[in-house]
Amino acid sequence: MNVSGPAANVLVVDDDQGLLRLIAKSLQREGFATTTAASGLEAIAWLKVHRADLMLLDLKLQDIEGGDLIDQLSSMRRLVPFVIITGQGDERVAVEVMKRGALDYLVKDVNFLEFVPTVVRRALQQVDQQEKLAATEAALKKNRELLQAVVETTSSLIVVVDADSRIVLFNRACEEVTGYRREEVVGGTVSDLSLPPEWDHALRRKPGQAATASLSEPYEYPCVTKTGDRRIIEWRCTLLPGATGDRPLLLGTGVDVTDRKRLESEILRISDLEQQRIGQDLHDGICQQLAGIELMGQVLEQNLAKKAKADAAQAARVTEHVRETIAQIRLLVRGLSPVALEYEGIMTALQELAASSQRLFKIPCAFKCAVPLAVSDLATATHLYRIAQEAVNNAVKHSKAKRIEIRLEEDAQHLVLAVCDDGVGLGDEHCHSKGMGLRIMKYRAGMIGGKLVFRKRPNGGTTVLCSVQKTAAPPPPEVMI
Repeated sequence: MNVSGPAANVLVVDDDQGLLRLIAKSLQREGFATTTAASGLEAIAWLKVHRADLMLLDLKLQDIEGGDLIDQLSSMRRLVPFVIITGQGDERVAVEVMKRGALDYLVKDVNFLEFVPTVVRRALQQVDQQEKLAATEAALKKNRELLQAVVETTSSLIVVVDADSRIVLFNRACEEVTGYRREEVVGGTVSDLSLPPEWDHALRRKPGQAATASLSEPYEYPCVTKTGDRRIIEWRCTLLPGATGDRPLLLGTGVDVTDRKRLESEILRISDLEQQRIGQDLHDGICQQLAGIELMGQVLEQNLAKKAKADAAQAARVTEHVRETIAQIRLLVRGLSPVALEYEGIMTALQELAASSQRLFKIPCAFKCAVPLAVSDLATATHLYRIAQEAVNNAVKHSKAKRIEIRLEEDAQHLVLAVCDDGVGLGDEHCHSKGMGLRIMKYRAGMIGGKLVFRKRPNGGTTVLCSVQKTAAPPPPEVMI
């Protein structure tokens, strides 16, 4: 054997010693390193301890047929990429061997040596491309396995829907929350199952048409599990390009917020009950005691009027302060426990809120409602009232407002509560803050299926908007999400 050069090594296997040397010299002139073997057994022995980049193999060896050599090297797992060398008239045999993995073949004719470097170079390029492709496929497989592991181990619900609105992916978290196995779900459509209808609308949009603006925003949608339990899922969705053409895929990721919503509801219920209790205690306790003090002051004023008019005037002023304190406490009691909300409706309650805020904070506060509006659901009315109440407090304390306006409006589908002020504005740091007041406002809006937004006014100040559907959406069918 002869080995020369550091370049890509080509193993040449041929029992014709003269032709073997000519092939080696032809390749070396083109910058290839060569190793020669004059028999099949010699080639096997060399490949047991070395590795070639390419093998040129003569099919007609004296000690072993080229096809048998290929089989032996393959069983030993030492087979390298190879090109077949054959005599004239044996092209059919060469083609048969190529079906077993040969990259190309060379025919021993008058131009044989001239073509050897070109064929070797082309074969090595093919090998390089195959290795790169194999590496890319291995990386893709690893990434797919990693992605699959993430999808299956995450606690978030992950659903993928194709362009025909059919479910193609349903992860383990979906199975755990809904009670349905993926075998029961994959292939079902958005309309067959209780997935958000917005998904179907987004998938059916025309090519080039913009997707729904709110598709990527988090929103809540109820589902009924296999056992009949009702769960609330907070979804985030995005459209992904499909494998072919403009037909998209929809990726939906969800979080089961049922327990959180129940806890929020319980916290708000307890908060409302506590406010009512404090209001009742103020009304029945402190107000009654102050009323008694007011009567005592009036008696003292009458007694002093006969003896010392200056002292009587001072007693009258003390009595007046007590009377004003009683009036302020009663305003606070109305805010803590708005009786008008239950018996007279949201309009009367908001009107009283505006009036009491004006008296309490000493700034103009008006309520406007162009047409009479009613909210039949007491819980919805209560949450809207509390949102307005908190917005007014924020306008006074944080925005330093000099004027506040509470509006109740409606459009075709929504009831809209707006609280506008002319203050310095809350600013982004307040609108996105984790302050308890703003968080409770957002919780209350979420509890009634509403949407709460903060907007900066062009001339300064802030508008707090809460929009709620006027009629409740029909319950979803009792199937999985």
